[in-house]
Amino acid sequence: MTLWKKNWLRKDPQKSKDTPDRFHELKSEIAVIRKQGEGPTKDPGTFSQYLCDLCTSPHPVPELRQCVLCGRWACKTCWKDEFYTCKSCAGLIAVHSRMSRE
Repeated sequence: MTLWKKNWLRKDPQKSKDTPDRFHELKSEIAVIRKQGEGPTKDPGTFSQYLCDLCTSPHPVPELRQCVLCGRWACKTCWKDEFYTCKSCAGLIAVHSRMSRE
């Protein structure tokens, strides 16, 4: 049997029903603001810029990133590369990671 077949046949250990699933807890606390792929809000004061959903400052589209959890569009100052999320969701992730360590 080849190596890739051995790994494929191996089953992951079953999770206990008593242990909380941190990812699902986190997802239940985060409200989805925009669906993935939904564009940012246009800035009414300019012709070609869009608003950051957190600080509401205008930016061109290439300077905004969409959060993978809530769908908000965030500028460079409102973005956390550590979790690839906006500051709002990164704060919740930090709280949940502290809770899981305790």
